[in-house]
Amino acid sequence: MSTHKAIASHRELIDHIKKFVAATLPVAVDSVDASGNPVTTLSADATPAAGEKVIVIRTAPISWPEAKDVLGNTAIRYSNHVIQICTESNISAGAGADILGPAELLPVIVECGRRGHFVEWYRSAVATVPSTAEMTAGNLGATWRDLYWNIMKAG
Repeated sequence: MSTHKAIASHRELIDHIKKFVAATLPVAVDSVDASGNPVTTLSADATPAAGEKVIVIRTAPISWPEAKDVLGNTAIRYSNHVIQICTESNISAGAGADILGPAELLPVIVECGRRGHFVEWYRSAVATVPSTAEMTAGNLGATWRDLYWNIMKAG
């Protein structure tokens, strides 16, 4: 199950991002994944499809299953969170082949990084609509962790 911090942080994040991408990604659909983590799909229209502008964002607590307290019991989790972004890979390299341009990507990446959480950017295969199912290790394109005080400010 997700945390209140993940839900509240996600809602604030999406509210900020929607202001920047309203012209090209006007449709925002909120949902939850199987673990109850908040997910938002930003798209150009109400029926996202491969080859269209689509960004999926999920906020989840980082799980530390091996954490134990001083008595050896499973520790209470006061975890940091990870913001996961999924976009479709470009059809081909070169100018003009980008599905998402700087107008969509820059506000999303900057706002996610400003939260103090870990950020992971996944790329679904060409002709595959971005989704939480595409957020797997094989599709992980990049990670970013704030170097200064990230755990303390994101707590």
